[in-house]
Amino acid sequence: MMLTRRALGLTALGLAVSATLAACSSKSQDEATEEGKMALIVSDAGEAAAEELSKAVEAFTKETKVEVDVKAVSDVSQELARGITAEPTVDVVVLDPAQLSSYAGSLHAWDKNSPAVKDAHPALLTSATRKGTINAAPKDVSTLALFINTSLWQAAGLSESDYPTTWEQLGQVAAKLTSGGVVGLTLDASYSRVGAFMVQGGGGLTSADGTQATASSEGSVAGLTEVKNLLSSGSAGWGADLPAGSAADAFGQAQAAMAVESEALVKTLADVYSSISYKVVELPAGSGGKGTLQFPTFYGVVEASKHKADAIKLVEYLTAAERQVTLATAAGTVPASKSAGETWKGKHADQAAFLAGVEYSQAVPSAAGVSDIVATFDNELPGLAGGDPAGILNSAQVNLQAILS
Repeated sequence: MMLTRRALGLTALGLAVSATLAACSSKSQDEATEEGKMALIVSDAGEAAAEELSKAVEAFTKETKVEVDVKAVSDVSQELARGITAEPTVDVVVLDPAQLSSYAGSLHAWDKNSPAVKDAHPALLTSATRKGTINAAPKDVSTLALFINTSLWQAAGLSESDYPTTWEQLGQVAAKLTSGGVVGLTLDASYSRVGAFMVQGGGGLTSADGTQATASSEGSVAGLTEVKNLLSSGSAGWGADLPAGSAADAFGQAQAAMAVESEALVKTLADVYSSISYKVVELPAGSGGKGTLQFPTFYGVVEASKHKADAIKLVEYLTAAERQVTLATAAGTVPASKSAGETWKGKHADQAAFLAGVEYSQAVPSAAGVSDIVATFDNELPGLAGGDPAGILNSAQVNLQAILS
């Protein structure tokens, strides 16, 4: 079974049904009739997450008497483009960083002490901030970690004490694991995977807040060079170059002993490759320390919403710790708040590496126009083993500076 990168990439919340809840508005019966129900829009993928969100919204309505229509849409960006107007048809939206960048000016600015954001991980608040303003409340997040096939690990004479915590150790165990048609490490040729090494080097395509181009920094070059060295040594391989066609499938089919992936792979292994025994650990630290990438989602409240006060209450309700744990578990993600994360870890100890990574994670750049630069960067990665990391990054630096300056 071939799984696309999209299926294993950013985790998106979906809803397959609309929740039409019988209750009157918190203002008055007449106003509810005139203004209609509050609208919450989400992406239409993810049945388990949909069911839990529907339950949470129903509980909110039962408690507050505020009617909410949860709308599943195939294209959140398109819905926002026509729904955020002088007379908006959208009140609350679940959105990703790129959508937040595009519509931040039309969204409610959160005070840092608001219940919806005050307990969020600082790294996620950085990602929710545009031009010094917190424009969305972090909902949940995915990060990258290192998946280890424990059967292949033991067959190579390795133990738990050999789990790599540095680049040097990663290279050593990858070499030991490369044998008999099995490659030691695999990852996909994209910034959404390679970028973790650049962050570990102390760089990244941009600064953590996305405002400064840092592609050609010493740390970024060090991180990309580390990936080049692993590839050129033969102990690592791009997922697309392996028979399975992707890093996730290569790991699931035991063509690779280790993989750099998000927690979406946990569900895939359970559903598709259940015979694989594995362990998830934090990514090794690089020359600049620990680093990984984050793939967050947020709740945005439309500034011009006629239901703004109730919309804020809904987001505060949904971001309460106990609901974050339930919603994140259903979505296969990590809760956004620190307190919810600790509760979640108690129930998902085998996935604790993903939560640990939130603290030192950076988001993929999402400013307008950056996606084209990232796509160009991705197109150059397949030839990295014989290429020039500094040259690839210098090109990205010039283009990023032109956009971000």
